[in-house]
Amino acid sequence: MIEFVFGVALLVSYVLLFYNYHLTGRKALFYYALAWVSLSVPFFVPRESVYMTGLAVFAFLIWLGNIKASDELLCSIKYSRELRYFSVVPIAGLLFLFPKHLLASLAVLSISVMFAGTYLILTGNSDFKLMGSLEVLFGVVSFFRGYYFSNLPLSLVEAVLAFVLAYVSIKAFLDSSFIGEFGEMRDVKTKLKPGVVMLNPVPEDILEGALVFSRKKNEAPNWFWITTVSSEGIAPTNLPKMLDIAVKFMKMASEHGKHPVIVIDGLEYLTLQNGFPAVTKFLATLRDYALLHNATVIISGDDSFLDERERAILRKLLDWSAE
Repeated sequence: MIEFVFGVALLVSYVLLFYNYHLTGRKALFYYALAWVSLSVPFFVPRESVYMTGLAVFAFLIWLGNIKASDELLCSIKYSRELRYFSVVPIAGLLFLFPKHLLASLAVLSISVMFAGTYLILTGNSDFKLMGSLEVLFGVVSFFRGYYFSNLPLSLVEAVLAFVLAYVSIKAFLDSSFIGEFGEMRDVKTKLKPGVVMLNPVPEDILEGALVFSRKKNEAPNWFWITTVSSEGIAPTNLPKMLDIAVKFMKMASEHGKHPVIVIDGLEYLTLQNGFPAVTKFLATLRDYALLHNATVIISGDDSFLDERERAILRKLLDWSAE
């Protein structure tokens, strides 16, 4: 009976993960939701072979989910795309080692989960460090759970860890995702080419129809206040949320037949809070989406606060100009 309760708890985790995937549009949560389904099955069908299969699928999906998560939250590390291919290792370990070599197959599956967690830790993202640490711990517990399959306390520890990990994963994405409605979509009369431009000052007619990120508070529709002193605004370090807002605005404006325009006011402040490499990565990703959705990103201000090398890097992104 108690194992059935554990299974239901993991299915609840699946429902929460999938709901938040639908809510935020973060594809990593889709992978995580499927991973939690695979974890729940062995609690309803308590067989060693079912557990090993569920753990292999979980490790496979966690790898893919973690890589996608780091992309979506702008903290992927070098060779992250190539690391996706390691997701097949747990599946291969199951097929070629189980059931003849139980310990070896368990080691491959558990270490795969631990490596997936280590990847998150290496991204440097504070939320991901916690997620990664929990995944590493989960990998250790899963090894002993597989070896002592009938041990009920280990099953309890594994289920509780999985539930906590699901909660932490959901929270990380909720904090960095836009959940809400945009204001009225207005036309921008000024003709602008797609891409990223630097413009100072920004004409009033552009501000009226654009999505604006600014250090100045304004009650205008689609105006987001960048601040550290109020929960009403967006923290300057939450670049993933700004990107999510901008991309969703681009899609919605395009659906309404409008030319999407995003204005970023306060580049110096963002650079001070995040560092130049992080801001450059944010702008480069934003530029890719702008070209994809025929949108224009306007950086309000100048680049005089940057050194010569940084200025040259920034201007490589500014290969489109306003008309």
